[in-house]
Amino acid sequence: MNEEKLINNSELWPFLPALAEIKHRLCGIEVECEPLGLSLDKDVHTEEDMLFTLISQKAFAFDITNENGAVWDVRLEPFAKFKARSTKITFPLTGYNPNKRQQISNWVIELCNWEGDVFTGITRH
Repeated sequence: MNEEKLINNSELWPFLPALAEIKHRLCGIEVECEPLGLSLDKDVHTEEDMLFTLISQKAFAFDITNENGAVWDVRLEPFAKFKARSTKITFPLTGYNPNKRQQISNWVIELCNWEGDVFTGITRH
């Protein structure tokens, strides 16, 4: 699914800012670990589908850690910023931790533009 299809589905318009921010936050991760880049399900048609797709990104099933033991948090900074201050990054698979998933879900909902329309500006949080 691409952003053009989102624009054509008014139910998904509120997710455009969230999608843009998640895309920004994950940028570069696929270079370090190929399957972890942003992936969108082609069959997203409802708000529930979109929320589930966004919070179920493969990258969120890993506790991406640097040599100091710091764990990357998508809600706090882009992956590129975390990588820039790290010399070694590991990708331990932890699965979809329910607590972490809830935190990401809340963050994604906050990123959405529930008041505006598709033409309202996208801002970074």
